Amino acid sequence: MEGEHHAPTAIDSDTLRAYLADALPAEELARVEKALRDSSELRDRLEAVRQNREDAGLHTLGAIWRRSRLTCPSRQQLGTLLLDALDPDLAEYLLFHIEVVECPYCQANLADLKGKAEAATPAAKSRHARILNSSRHLLREDGKS
Repeated sequence: MEGEHHAPTAIDSDTLRAYLADALPAEELARVEKALRDSSELRDRLEAVRQNREDAGLHTLGAIWRRSRLTCPSRQQLGTLLLDALDPDLAEYLLFHIEVVECPYCQANLADLKGKAEAATPAAKSRHARILNSSRHLLREDGKS
């Protein structure tokens, strides 16, 4: 057994995909990196895997922007839009985002908020209207009533 040498396991496409996803244990990572340094054929295979993997578009700026919903308003802003208490420029942007861009996430949030508002009891609606009317001047940017 001493002196017995085991041939290293071949590096297949699954291993290369795991390498690209930083999902290999340290020992395997070191083995793949050494093999990549030593083999131009393996580097070519790595590039082919990189070009053909399913998540190739996941790390583009556009994909990150969409995944993080950086242009989406907060739920609070959508609620304020329903109350017609937003700055007109922001309200115009939100309507564009919802109606023209047709963001499904924001459309769903807005529909949920509308449903909750419609399901509110008459007493809750009355209380809400009184609070809104008594504090509407605080919501204006210029502070004027």
